[in-house]
Amino acid sequence: MRVMPMPVTPLHYCAAYLVNKVKVRLILPALIVGSVIPDVESFVAVVVIREPGPARGLMHSLLGAVTFDTFFAVVVTILLYPFIVSWIFKLEKKSVSERCRFSYMLVLSAFLGSLSHVLIDLTHHEYNPFFYPFINDSFDALVFMGDWVLASTVVSIVFLGLLLLIFVYEVRKGTDRFWSRLLVG
Repeated sequence: MRVMPMPVTPLHYCAAYLVNKVKVRLILPALIVGSVIPDVESFVAVVVIREPGPARGLMHSLLGAVTFDTFFAVVVTILLYPFIVSWIFKLEKKSVSERCRFSYMLVLSAFLGSLSHVLIDLTHHEYNPFFYPFINDSFDALVFMGDWVLASTVVSIVFLGLLLLIFVYEVRKGTDRFWSRLLVG
């Protein structure tokens, strides 16, 4: 069995948060969902199909980010995100749902979230199917330091640090609407 260290999927949230800070008109929930949706592929492969290691194919490719990931992220953002986030974090479902309405910006945000996941993964995974299904070979030109194990460790530490900085930044603004600022925008 092949061991593939990788950042915990929720750490991709950091990219969604930072992209949203740069371009405020984007839809944070769609960015968040888009940034984690490619790892559904790995989850299904390991848990449902029982592959010996996380599978990485279409959903971790450029074509997947543009098509399937974006579509899936839009659907999940509209149909599931408001219910799940309002239930777990005790946010007003109506305000979350309003932010998750279908729009051009929601689709663009879902795409940018998905693309951010694929691009981040290019820097630290053993197998990067960036040009899948046209080319099955791994695209490794961007793997940090040419060593995917070391790169995975560095990327995980950097993203964990970013997550902590985001939390500190938001807590310093006050605890009122804390989860709303982090999850709804």
